[in-house]
Amino acid sequence: MNITALFLSVITFISSFFWGMFYPEYAKNSEKVADIPGLSTDFVPQGSTYLADEDIYICCGYMENDEPSRLYMIKDSEEKMVLLKREDGSDYGGHAGGITAAGEYVYISNQHKFFVLKKSDLIEASDGGSAAFIGHIDVPCNASYCSCNGEYIFIGEYHADGYETDESHALKTPDGSSYAALTFGYKINPDAEFGIESEAPAVAFSTCDKVQGFAAENGKAVLSVSGGTMSSKLRIYDIKGDSDGEFDLGSVKIPLCYLDSRRHTKDMTIPRMSEDIEFVDGKILIAYEAAAKKFVSGILPFSEKRMMLVSV
Repeated sequence: MNITALFLSVITFISSFFWGMFYPEYAKNSEKVADIPGLSTDFVPQGSTYLADEDIYICCGYMENDEPSRLYMIKDSEEKMVLLKREDGSDYGGHAGGITAAGEYVYISNQHKFFVLKKSDLIEASDGGSAAFIGHIDVPCNASYCSCNGEYIFIGEYHADGYETDESHALKTPDGSSYAALTFGYKINPDAEFGIESEAPAVAFSTCDKVQGFAAENGKAVLSVSGGTMSSKLRIYDIKGDSDGEFDLGSVKIPLCYLDSRRHTKDMTIPRMSEDIEFVDGKILIAYEAAAKKFVSGILPFSEKRMMLVSV
């Protein structure tokens, strides 16, 4: 074992020993799904989702080198890596910031788009093989993350200094906060092209800065809020009841819900660099990028190397 590997092993041991002290609620209410795949390569984890019918967890992300972006499919601790290709068959090297699934499709978000994969193409792909997008859907936000709750597919954006959003997304919330990011919800329709009623979103949520993921079900919305090396948070909101107003998309006005202090119910402090999230069996599925080689392989304590399910 070389010095770097030994040092990282010591950091991992220290983190595991003190985990409950620094993140007591997280330690009490979370369970491991799998080790985050690809950490020995230049893979940078971004999104995670679950294929319930197949009992397969998926983690997607980009590469720090010139290799194509990829996803890993995990079932019974066995991993399969699939390279992503564009619609024309060329390598896809985009951010692959979020991933979700509904019906026969898997969706990856980036560059104001939902990129669409056939679930069967992923399942049938060999380890180290590839799957090509069969199309894409243009969306009115930066498409940093996505999730699904069986009725809607949500897609939203990250805003912070240096990560600007459309000026029309800069809104004053009812409690007086200034927000500049939106998450949109699209109705799922198995009979529509790519399984989504894509002409316009059906609902919008105004969110705070540094949101890396959004998930909603049963009147509850959860944000994965993270930036830099500080601890992340799962921010939880009550979204039951009427919307707070409307958002004008130009061609249509849609219900708008402000996720501000009026709807905020609690925070859970979690390890740094939390990413895209998804509800799975009432719990939040989450992966982290902190242990990627890009960030010195998790040299800082409490760099989570596991995909987790968290009760919120």
